[in-house]
Amino acid sequence: MSTATFILKRSFALALTICVTMIFAQTTTAASKYVTFDDGHLLVFPDTCLKDVRMTDTDVTFLAVDGKAYSYPLSSIIDISDQLAKELPVITSFKFNDKYNFQLIDDATGTIGDDAINAQVIGIGKWLTASFELSDERARAYVNGKEQQSRVSRQHYDTSKVYTVGYPGDMILARIDDNKLGFNPYGKTYTVTADFLTDHSTRVPRIDINTVGSEPIASKEIYLDAEIIIDGAGVFPSMTDSVQVKGRGNTSWSNNPEAKNPYRLKFASKKKPLGLTKGKSWVLLANKKNGSMLTNAIGMKAASLIGTAAANHIIPVDLYVNGVYKGSYNFTEKVGISNNSVEVADESVATLLKLDTHFDEAAGQKFFSRPYGIPCNVKDPTFGEADATVLTLAMVKERFNAMCQAVQDSTDLAEHIDIDYLARYLMLNELICNYEILHPKSGYCYHENILDDSCKFIFGPVWDFDWAFGQQTNGNYYRCNPAIDYYHAVSWGQSEFFTRLRNDPKVARRLYELWKKLVENDIDELCDYCQEYYRYAKPSLELNSTAASDNVNYADQCVRAANWLRQRAKAMLQVMRAEVLIPGDANGDGHLTIDDVTALIDYLLKGDRNAIDWDCADADNNGAVNIDDVTALINLLLKQ
Repeated sequence: MSTATFILKRSFALALTICVTMIFAQTTTAASKYVTFDDGHLLVFPDTCLKDVRMTDTDVTFLAVDGKAYSYPLSSIIDISDQLAKELPVITSFKFNDKYNFQLIDDATGTIGDDAINAQVIGIGKWLTASFELSDERARAYVNGKEQQSRVSRQHYDTSKVYTVGYPGDMILARIDDNKLGFNPYGKTYTVTADFLTDHSTRVPRIDINTVGSEPIASKEIYLDAEIIIDGAGVFPSMTDSVQVKGRGNTSWSNNPEAKNPYRLKFASKKKPLGLTKGKSWVLLANKKNGSMLTNAIGMKAASLIGTAAANHIIPVDLYVNGVYKGSYNFTEKVGISNNSVEVADESVATLLKLDTHFDEAAGQKFFSRPYGIPCNVKDPTFGEADATVLTLAMVKERFNAMCQAVQDSTDLAEHIDIDYLARYLMLNELICNYEILHPKSGYCYHENILDDSCKFIFGPVWDFDWAFGQQTNGNYYRCNPAIDYYHAVSWGQSEFFTRLRNDPKVARRLYELWKKLVENDIDELCDYCQEYYRYAKPSLELNSTAASDNVNYADQCVRAANWLRQRAKAMLQVMRAEVLIPGDANGDGHLTIDDVTALIDYLLKGDRNAIDWDCADADNNGAVNIDDVTALINLLLKQ
């Protein structure tokens, strides 16, 4: 070391010593020690966390009150001060966008204050994804020490969340529990509060349907003209309009107009009842089966989390027809090709099929597939309507039959079916034990362009869950064995067709990935929703007992539902892991060879996680991939 360098370092150390001495002489006013390093990052030591600071010619050591010592070479430090030497980044915009929050009726824009952000939220369920912008593109946002990604990260806003906005590497010593200290991201903090309007409501929306002349709604075929009055109960938007109404449903329908029947509504033009996406056609679900009042709400929440195609929204309402209370209903979209249900680029070449043994469409609007003999009702388009479509029934039938033949022949399903949406569709039905699709009943799939060979069938939307959650096999909801084997518990008309779909290798692998995501990321949100939906709908569920014979204790049922769903998701993940994964197959080619050892070692040397099949590379199945897996893999190869 040169004499000049030595003198410079001694002078720097002396300056820092004097600086630190001055800081500690002012401990009655200084709140923190700010240590700036030569790479630009900052460490903050609050006085409340420090017991002492010690300086040598080469190092500075901060002694924490819990006994830990944090030492740093003086050569890496630019400054130690009791004043923050740089400006902190801030949040410039913050909202809960309905695009990234399925349950929201509209965007909830946050009002940003100096240290608080408040947003008023319309929707059922308190897990939210925030969309935000920061003042500096280098800045990051954190909650509980975890980095947040705008439009991606999800939090449960049952309580306020503290956002810290700072630069990567800037940390503060803080208490991470009652007895321990640790470093958390440092920056400007905001307390973010979501004010849920449902928390302030004492009732659900009320819908009044008054037919012309008070004529009873006694037909599924004939629409009646009526007035509809929607009172949003201080949560959802209210509206009054003219509408047409008729009965709907199969086993849920009764020709007795006094019964608690389901209804279909049709407006003359697209409307936004209760703030939902504009559409002409809507449905009021009656949930007539004893104990079924939560099934559609929970099922559709699960569908939204799993990501099935065109999942419906469910809003509980109290329905009055011609002044007579009919009971608690679910207001939701009517499944169909439209912008508030299945949205396609060009309706003239698209089709929506309902796979259902209620083969009740008009002649020329239905067919049986070949092979399998699946009863297919063409819900959209209506052939023969002027300018409705360029398709014919024969075109739709040919395309569907080609898909069915591929299923029977075990050829590449990806040429005919969107594998990702198929896996999500099958997973939802398997999660909630909805056996109706196996009959089949209430099963939907659609094709965006029958004339395009590159376009594929998409399975969904999912629909009708009042026979699910164990009802069809156990006679009760949320009480069947949560590990029940969905595909072998019953044997219905199309069990073979759907079993073949589920056993396709590409579908099975995607199912494993989706089950893993549900268990690791989304199951808490689904289980929390059971309670959150019940809490909001409770006044309506209680009032419903005055109009229907349903006397189930839904306070108990929502807890049982959450426990059952959690157990089932975990059980299904174990089944899929055992079925799909080959421990040690690091390169993911479906075989154990020396190439897997090479791939695993290459990963350990280079750290490129995308270069291996992570789940299979975990040869010892302990949740980590390290050198121990190389040993485990070699042992597996030696045993072959």
